[in-house]
Amino acid sequence: MSVRTGGTRLDPDDVLAQLAEILRLVTGRAVADVRPDRHFVDDLRIDSLSMVEILEGASQHFGVRIDDEDAKDFVLVGDLVDYLGARLR
Repeated sequence: MSVRTGGTRLDPDDVLAQLAEILRLVTGRAVADVRPDRHFVDDLRIDSLSMVEILEGASQHFGVRIDDEDAKDFVLVGDLVDYLGARLR
């Protein structure tokens, strides 16, 4: 599934909402718990295997390549939202 339809751009809130749904599918975490200021590890208790699944799901869903080198910098949910948003423009 891809979120790009007819060249429509997604704002950060749309990216966050769709990413929250991916996190829900992978971890069972409530969508309301996924906010830009939340730490993947400390707040959401995302382990490394789940993080790989989240990044793969986000990559497929948004049609964006996520480099392994960049992935290590995703500490906050907002870091990943910003990364995806920048590549969807």
